[in-house]
Amino acid sequence: MSSSMKDLKRHSRQLERRYRATGTESDYVAWRRAGRAVVREMNESRRKYYKDRVVAAGSSPAVLWKVVKILLHSTSAKTVLDCVTAKARADAFLLYFVNKLDKIRSDIKFKLSTVVDIVVPSGHISVPFTVLKPVTPHEVTGLIMSKAKFSPVDKIPSVLLKSCSSLFSVLISDLANLSFSQGVFPDCFKIAQVTPLIKKPSLNPDDPSSFRPISNLRSVAKILERLAHCRLSEHLLSSPNFSYLQSAYRALHSTETTLAKVTNDVFRSVDSGSPSVLVALDLSAAFDCVSHDKLLCRLADDFSVSNLAHTWLASYLSGRTHFVKVDDGVSDTIPVSCGVPQGSVLGPLLFTTYVSPIQRVIESFDVDHVAYADDLTLYVNLQGDARSSLLSISNCTSAISNWFMLNDLLLNPSKSEALFVGTRQQVKSVSSEQVTVAGTAVQPASHVKLLGVTFDTNLTFNEHVADVCKSTFYHVKALKHIRNCIDFSTANTIACSFVASRLDYCNSVFTGMSDYNVKRLQRVQNSVARIVKMQHNRVGALKTLMELHWLPIAYRIDYKIAVMTCKILTSGQPAYLRSLLQPALSVRSLRSSSNGLMLTVPF
Repeated sequence: MSSSMKDLKRHSRQLERRYRATGTESDYVAWRRAGRAVVREMNESRRKYYKDRVVAAGSSPAVLWKVVKILLHSTSAKTVLDCVTAKARADAFLLYFVNKLDKIRSDIKFKLSTVVDIVVPSGHISVPFTVLKPVTPHEVTGLIMSKAKFSPVDKIPSVLLKSCSSLFSVLISDLANLSFSQGVFPDCFKIAQVTPLIKKPSLNPDDPSSFRPISNLRSVAKILERLAHCRLSEHLLSSPNFSYLQSAYRALHSTETTLAKVTNDVFRSVDSGSPSVLVALDLSAAFDCVSHDKLLCRLADDFSVSNLAHTWLASYLSGRTHFVKVDDGVSDTIPVSCGVPQGSVLGPLLFTTYVSPIQRVIESFDVDHVAYADDLTLYVNLQGDARSSLLSISNCTSAISNWFMLNDLLLNPSKSEALFVGTRQQVKSVSSEQVTVAGTAVQPASHVKLLGVTFDTNLTFNEHVADVCKSTFYHVKALKHIRNCIDFSTANTIACSFVASRLDYCNSVFTGMSDYNVKRLQRVQNSVARIVKMQHNRVGALKTLMELHWLPIAYRIDYKIAVMTCKILTSGQPAYLRSLLQPALSVRSLRSSSNGLMLTVPF
């Protein structure tokens, strides 16, 4: 509480006591006037507090998201455990994570007794990659200023790194050049603090299976990883053996481009008169089960990584240790014999490289697929004999399961999902068919969630729109409660970060969606626009949207598709969408020839 607020409240209490003593009208008026001054000062203080919190978040979407979430929704205070309980909880988490990996290895070993080694189609010859290029202090400075963040295991705060970037950039660049030239990753950077992160707020916090292990590494270690990533990624991602259908952790690739391909292919199948079947596969602890030896062999054999570059990666993977920390409780430190750290910089790139051959396995069965990290979705057109196509899916998933087990990864058929997609008549014609995933029968569902978007059997997106409206209105109501306490700029920022982000997520797949669902989303946007502008419901929504410079939902969908098309034509990425775009060519010269008109690929 500010000193001015204290003075106003003290003055108001003095006037109240005087009125209680005298009971005169003049003293009452003075007391109420002072009380209103207190309220005005309090509201102004709240506005300043909210605005300062939003401004302090800066341009970082992640920080802004956390700040806005705290401002909108009051959360129950976290219970801090005492040292003994916290230590026991940390040990329990460590034991659970270790036992989980042991169980996966045991299951793989048991199933491998009946698995015959599968033949993976041979890949292409890659350009050799032997050394990691030297590092300059200027490059390190850029990483420090843009990427360095606080880590709970840091001995050097990120604030100090940034304030003294000119000094630390020289030291870190010398360290990186020494590391790359000798093929050695420093041992002091190989220890990780594992923080259990709950997967969903609705899960039981007392159940270790509700948590995901996230590795916290030192900032300097992550800078070294980023420097190596800059040198490795270009070679690995441009290799013909890297799966071009893998969209995770790649520039110009996203969940939206992945789902755009799936939606396009399924719609084309439906338009041709045939239903499709989607199969979403589930892997158990995929990142934590990567075999270091097999990963190094894959880097050498498929991607021609050798000499000092290969030696450095071997050093990076070997000799790693980790411990679990819960509040002030710290578990024992144990060695890590497999897996890539979740929370590292190189981990995602190495994982996608590790599983790249799965593309050749799937394509040998003439089955379409897309991949995003460890999320793998298969789909096939059930044209002609549906049972033959479903048999291809069954054989393909069995081969995928075998390949994963031979590479120390475990496919979980019981958690895999299947969905028939098409018109009502098309879906009805195959509703009696059975989908088999790796020898396990999977009951087709009425809807399946893929990368945050809920697909239903008729591609109406009814369930997805309902989920978006429900979650968005939850935040809209919270924003309405504090709207009087914040200024317009802050309210607009909160609305865009919480509401617009949900309405815009993967909205390119909504092309052709029913007007009913578009209007449902439009009502959400209209509501939040009126709250931001502090207008009554009777005020026309279109005028309010124009004042805020917000495009209506239908136009936002068209705009997203236009932007995505422009980026694809300009960059040529992702390749799986670029192949769907062809320029409109005419047999004679026309004025429209220079307009950049496009044709879709014919059936």
